[in-house]
Amino acid sequence: MGRNLISYCILLAFLLAAPLTNASALDQAALLRQFIRSRSRGQSADGPAETGPWADPESSFGHLPTDCKKPKGSREADRITALPGQPPRVNFEQYAGYVTVDEEHGRALFYYFVESPYDAASKPLVLWLNGGPGCSSLGAGAMEELGPFRVNPDGKTLSRNRHAWNNVANVIFLESPAGVGFSYSNTSSDYGKSGDLRTAVDSYVFLLHWLERFPEYKGRDFYIAGESYAGHYVPELATVIVAVRKHTGKDPTNLKGIFVGNPFLDNYKNEKGSLKFLWNHGVMSDEMWANITKHCSFGPSDGVSCEEAKSPFNQRNFFTTAGRIDPYNIYAPICIQAPNGTTYSSGYLPGYDPCINHYVPAYFNRVEVKEAIHARVNRHWSACASNLHWNRKEAPVSMVPTLSWLVHTGLRVWLYSGDMDDVCPITATRYSVQDLNLTITKPWRPWYTPANEVGGYIQQYKGGFTFASVRGAGHLVPSFQPKRSLVLFYSFLKGVLPPAVSLWQP
Repeated sequence: MGRNLISYCILLAFLLAAPLTNASALDQAALLRQFIRSRSRGQSADGPAETGPWADPESSFGHLPTDCKKPKGSREADRITALPGQPPRVNFEQYAGYVTVDEEHGRALFYYFVESPYDAASKPLVLWLNGGPGCSSLGAGAMEELGPFRVNPDGKTLSRNRHAWNNVANVIFLESPAGVGFSYSNTSSDYGKSGDLRTAVDSYVFLLHWLERFPEYKGRDFYIAGESYAGHYVPELATVIVAVRKHTGKDPTNLKGIFVGNPFLDNYKNEKGSLKFLWNHGVMSDEMWANITKHCSFGPSDGVSCEEAKSPFNQRNFFTTAGRIDPYNIYAPICIQAPNGTTYSSGYLPGYDPCINHYVPAYFNRVEVKEAIHARVNRHWSACASNLHWNRKEAPVSMVPTLSWLVHTGLRVWLYSGDMDDVCPITATRYSVQDLNLTITKPWRPWYTPANEVGGYIQQYKGGFTFASVRGAGHLVPSFQPKRSLVLFYSFLKGVLPPAVSLWQP
C-alpha cells in the first residue's frame, strides 16, 4: 500500500467521523420531467446542439467583459452575524446578499457564501448550482445537501452537517436565474425570457462582480459544481468562461474544472435511461418494457404509438403505476402528510428525513431569517420558481458536444451518478458518456472510503474526463450518501481518483 493512499485516508478520516442529521430532496422531478416532455415534442435531434450559441463558443461569448467596471456592494455589508437558530460554536464566516447583473433591467441574483472552517485562505473556491430549471441552490444545495447546516423539523432552528463540502472548499450557493428563490428582476418580462443562454451569461457577470466584492479570491483555483439540470448550467457557464479566456487571453476566474452529479444531458437518452432503469430495478414488467422498445426509438421520429407505450410511466400516471415511491431515490422512504397537516417519514433511513422540503420554506420565509441574510423581506421564498417561461430553443438537445469541447480544452471534467435515481439515472448518463467516444485510460473499478466501504465505481478517460457512481445514493447524492459524496468531491479537487483498495484486510 502506497504512502499517498494512507495520507489521503488520514486527511479524510477526521471529516467523516460524525453522522449526518437531516436531509432530503426537493420536488424538482415533476418540473424537470415536464421540461423534458415539452422538449421532446417535434424537435429535431440536431437543433440547438449544433446551431445555437454553444456551437461556436468563442464567437458567441469571447466579447464579454473580463472585469467589473463599476462594482457595488461590499463584503462587510454581506457578512452574516449569525443565522437565526444556528447551533453554537460555528467556526466559519458566512455571507449573503444580492449582486446586480443587469443595471438596466434591475436583475439581481442572490447568493449565500460559506468559507471553510479549516484554513480558508488556502482552500479553492467552488460555485454550486442546483437545477430545475428554476430551483433554488440555497434551499436544496445549502440546506439539504452539501451546506454546513440542515433545517430542523421545527422550521426555526438549524443543525450542523458534519460532512459539508466547506470542510474542503469555500462554497458559493447561487440562486439562478432571476426569479428563483430570493433572486429577482425589476423588469417582470425578464421572467418570460429565461433560458440557458441568459442564465450562463448572468452567472458569469455575477462572478465578475462577486470577485470585486471578495478580491482575495481572485486567482484562487475555481471550480463549478451542481446537479440535475445543472448538467446544462455548469458546462454552459464553464464554456462562457473558457471562451472568454481563449478569446482575450485573460482568466478572471481561474477555472480549473467542473463536477456535475446526476446530470440532465440529453432529452432522448434521459427518457430511455429512466425507463430502462425502472425495468432493471423491477418497477416495470418485462411485457411493458418489450412494448416500449417495440414502439420507441427514443428519437425525434417517435410518434403516437410510442407515447401510448410509455404512458403508464408518464408524469400523470407514474405514481399509479409505480406506486408511492420517490423517483429521486426509488428505495428511500417518502414523506407522508397526515390529515391534520403534520408530516412524517414512511420509513427509517439513517440520517435522512424525506420531509425536510417542508421545513426549509418555513425557515426562509421567517422575517428574522430574511433580515439576517440581507434578502428582501417582502419576497416570498419558494424552492422552485413557478413564473419562469423557459426558452427551450436555447437549450441543446444534447450536452455531449459542449462537454467534448471542454474536455479538449484541457478542463477537468467529472460526472457522477447516485445509482438509485430515476429522474436523471446512471443508465442515461452512461449513454451520454459513451457518446463522448473517449478512450478509456483507467477501467471501471470500485472506489473506497476511509471507512473501508465501497463508495461506488469509477472510470477515467483520455483527457482526464472521469465518470463515477456513488453507491446507494439518489438524485441529491450529498443527501443520501454524505460521507461518500465528500470523499468523491475531495478526490475531484485534488485531481486524483479515490482509493482503489480497502485498508481493511480479512
